[in-house]
Amino acid sequence: MATTPSTHIIGAGLIGASIGIGLSAEGWTVTIEDANPEAELLARSIGAGGATPFAEPQLVIVAAPPSVTLRLVPEALERFPNAVVTDVASVKAPVLKAARASGSSPRYVGSHPMAGREVSGALAAQGDLFRARPWVISAGDATPESVALVRRVADALQADAVEMPAHDHDLAVARVSHAPQAAASAVAAALGPLGEADVALAGPGLRDVTRIAGSAPEMWTDIARLNREAIEQTLGNIVDALNEVREADDIGAAMAELIERGRREVARIPGKHGGAKREWEAVTVIVPDEPGHLLRLLSDTAGVGVNVEDLSIEHSPRQPVGLTTLWVLPQRVPELVEALEEGGWVVAGS
Repeated sequence: MATTPSTHIIGAGLIGASIGIGLSAEGWTVTIEDANPEAELLARSIGAGGATPFAEPQLVIVAAPPSVTLRLVPEALERFPNAVVTDVASVKAPVLKAARASGSSPRYVGSHPMAGREVSGALAAQGDLFRARPWVISAGDATPESVALVRRVADALQADAVEMPAHDHDLAVARVSHAPQAAASAVAAALGPLGEADVALAGPGLRDVTRIAGSAPEMWTDIARLNREAIEQTLGNIVDALNEVREADDIGAAMAELIERGRREVARIPGKHGGAKREWEAVTVIVPDEPGHLLRLLSDTAGVGVNVEDLSIEHSPRQPVGLTTLWVLPQRVPELVEALEEGGWVVAGS
């Protein structure tokens, strides 16, 4: 088995600490540093890496916000003249430009693990954060050996390595990540004029659309500035589609046409574990809003041998119950409904 490369991580936030924990668990020798001594100490205390960087690490991973990455990548290329340097920033073309300006771009490999959480910091780090998630690798000017070394990181963390030019990556993430954040936040911000009684009417549709609206705004400042052209283009497409509905002579037909287009496209989004998307069917059960009942429902479902592919809970603000929706394979619905009703559950819909 090939020896693992000595690896130094610069940045001890969620992504850097998660990489450190994951690689350490796979037997890699890892050190980690952060400009914030408390963040560095926390990352080291949870197993994200050792304290003293190698004099000559083979691999350096810059895990910092995009604007800071523009400075840290050239600095790392100079500080570690024999190391391959990669980064995990969500925008790639500007970082490649900075690496080229340093004169050491053959040792720089852009990368972007498409994983994260709504919470930040090393306390939220998970060694399995990247499992089965895409990990984009942008070779740029890098040598094949440098690219192979960075691919080993993705492989060790059980991510799905995807090679893509930096410009193509930035355009793609504007569509699948940056614009959805803006759209979700815009929908949530539009709730501003509503009173508490109005917002209490919200159902799972609003919660689904606005889930990522709780993201921390700080990191998006960098992302939007550095990927402005691609984000503007993508938001323009969304605004145009909405304007077509708003300005249509027959708003009903226009709305239906937009929903149909969206229905076709959402079917292309990968499903569970990155595989082909499958159709699930909903079984909605009335569950008392008291300790233990949800656990019993899941236990009863497992007792039938039915796997729950997804789950959502909707609470009524004025009722002591909640609607729990279990998403399961369609062919298992009849036997699940029968078993739950025999067990005393009230099935509200399937």
